[in-house]
Amino acid sequence: MKWTVLLLLIGSFLQAQKTDEGFRLTADSFYGVDDFGAIYYGVNGAFIKKKGKKIQQFYDVQLGDLTEVDLINPLHILLFYKNTQTVVLLDNRLNEKQRISLNKLTPFRFFEHARLAGERRLWLHDIDQNRLELFDYINNKTLISTAVLKGTISQLLTDYNFCHVVSENHIETYNSYGSKTSTMPFIKGSLLDYDFESLVMITDNQIKVMRLDAAYRFRESEMTSISILQKEVNSLYLKNGKLYIWHGKRLDVYTINPINN
Repeated sequence: MKWTVLLLLIGSFLQAQKTDEGFRLTADSFYGVDDFGAIYYGVNGAFIKKKGKKIQQFYDVQLGDLTEVDLINPLHILLFYKNTQTVVLLDNRLNEKQRISLNKLTPFRFFEHARLAGERRLWLHDIDQNRLELFDYINNKTLISTAVLKGTISQLLTDYNFCHVVSENHIETYNSYGSKTSTMPFIKGSLLDYDFESLVMITDNQIKVMRLDAAYRFRESEMTSISILQKEVNSLYLKNGKLYIWHGKRLDVYTINPINN
């Protein structure tokens, strides 16, 4: 989904500075970067990794469209193909390590989202019952299933300890025990991403940065805005304090540094 966003300069508790790392990237999809500086994107159905001049790719036409990618562990990359209900796990050379056929699970349920939740676990969204599952894919066993979620779920933002469930009007946070720790308002149509306790959201012409507090609730203690003229924003990706904004043909990189008050 494409959104045109004009980010206005305002007073803030953060400094967001554009770096000189922006570069041209023409692709069908931009998935993110890893801790080693590799870039991941999609072209003509292929999942591509590029580092320097080296390019690697994974492609299996039988799997259908790639709908979700999790790069939290560059040695253990997750690809989710919703139409065929298949999770593929890749190593850092994009060799296939494991293929998980979710449509073979009993009882049958249809999953809308899949993310990594640790070495042998997945966060799964069961759309039939509208529940979040923590699933052990080695033993094909559901470890935890939450209560029914609120609303239509559009996105899961996760790490190994938390799953933030995004719907039309709010974001619910669940821990690895399946307990809900918080609910916060969300404006439908906002672009957002999450990286280990930090959440970045573009909404109302502003970039908002929120962090999990000691009670595992997001607190909006910091805000900033970045002028990007009126470029079309296709997607964004947050990694290690850097915000990557992809415009379809160019990837701009911003460093977000907190100011101590």
